[in-house]
Amino acid sequence: MTQLALRDVLSQEFVGVSESDELLDAVELMRAENTTSAVVLRGTDPVGVVTAETVMDLLLDGHDPNAVAAADVMDGPPESLSLDASVADAADLMGRTGDPRVLVADDDGVHGVVEARDVAPTVEKQLRGAPAAPSAPPTGSEQANSADSYSEQGVCESCGGLAHELVDVNGQLLCPECQPV
Repeated sequence: MTQLALRDVLSQEFVGVSESDELLDAVELMRAENTTSAVVLRGTDPVGVVTAETVMDLLLDGHDPNAVAAADVMDGPPESLSLDASVADAADLMGRTGDPRVLVADDDGVHGVVEARDVAPTVEKQLRGAPAAPSAPPTGSEQANSADSYSEQGVCESCGGLAHELVDVNGQLLCPECQPV
C-alpha cells in the first residue's frame, strides 16, 4: 500500500458535536457534511462518536430521536493516529479493530476522521498500477508479518470491509462477498 500520510487523505474537516447536542441536530449536521459520523467533544477532547449505524439502531429499537442527546447514543471514540501516520497504518488499525473509521488527532487536538471510503481511492490507484509513493524497506518484524498484515489488504468500495482480493466490477473494487453472482 502506498505510504501516503493521513494528512493527504483527509477530505474535509470533521463534524464535531457536544455531548448535550440533540441527536437530530447532530444527524442534520452529518447529512449536510456528507459524513457517517460525528465526533463528540468535551471541550476539545474527543469523548465519543455518533455514527449512522448507532442512529439507525436507536430508530429500530423504537426510541424517540427527539428526546435523545448525542451522549445518550455515542460509542467510545475510535482509535486514533497522528497526521503523519500512513494510509497503511489506518487500514491496519481498521482491520484490527473492525471499526471503519480512525480518528486523526495529536497534542494539538482532533484534525479529522479517516473512513474506509477515504482510504479506498488510494487502494484503487495502487491496484490499478498507479505509481506508489516511495517507501522505506520493511524492518525485520514488518517482514515477518507482511504476509498476514492488514496493510496488505484493500478496502471494498461497497461494504467498506478489508479484503485480500478485490475485483474491479463496473469501476468499483469489490470484495468476494460483494461481487455479483
